[in-house]
Amino acid sequence: MANRENREELIKWVLDKCFQKYFEMALQANASHLPSMTSRWSDTPAHSGGFHSSTESTAIKRASAAEWVEAFHSNLECLPELHRKLIQLKYLSKSSDGKYLSDDLVYTELNLGRSAYYLLKKDALYWLGLQLADDTVIQSE
Repeated sequence: MANRENREELIKWVLDKCFQKYFEMALQANASHLPSMTSRWSDTPAHSGGFHSSTESTAIKRASAAEWVEAFHSNLECLPELHRKLIQLKYLSKSSDGKYLSDDLVYTELNLGRSAYYLLKKDALYWLGLQLADDTVIQSE
């Protein structure tokens, strides 16, 4: 079992990095942005690994982002149902003003008492962190 410092660091990593990245990747994966159709000429290659058009680069970024989001959800699905519901309500759902739902609303929705909710929330974030930290797709981005 991880010691308390590592546990807190893992929870902080999930809160500070993973959820922010989740929303960024979800936007990229679902982006309808079309690349420029204007040709560019250059005497030097743009990439050392060969030529990639802006269309190819956009498709690669979108596919990579979609793979990341899928990996995130696969890891989330490994958690117990109550942990998963808590994370979905509290961290993956936002209100119309772009803010996370309040803890009061989430624990009421889950039919939990306040203290049980806060204990469960820490556990859910910790177990999600363990799952995500071991995932090569999550770590590669």
